[in-house]
Amino acid sequence: MTLQSIKTRVQTYYPGATVSMSVSGKYFIEHAEQNLNDIFLFDNCDTIEDAWRLIWETMRIHQNMNRTHPLKKMISEQKKLQNRERIANRIHG
Repeated sequence: MTLQSIKTRVQTYYPGATVSMSVSGKYFIEHAEQNLNDIFLFDNCDTIEDAWRLIWETMRIHQNMNRTHPLKKMISEQKKLQNRERIANRIHG
């Protein structure tokens, strides 16, 4: 995957994300004036490409965790039950 496509995907998930350099000369991705490496507890990277790749991998894992989390299924089932009750009340009530 090219750097440009990684950058595009990260900026889709984190609009306005930019690369910045720390005082120590290491690179990190900044979004809404926050260092994303600090949020995810990573060290800053040696190159700009490494910084984009790290956030891209982190973003993919984060999305996958949100998609497959067990609580998501429980919440989904609860919403289905609420919708069934709401429709039943509308029909019978």
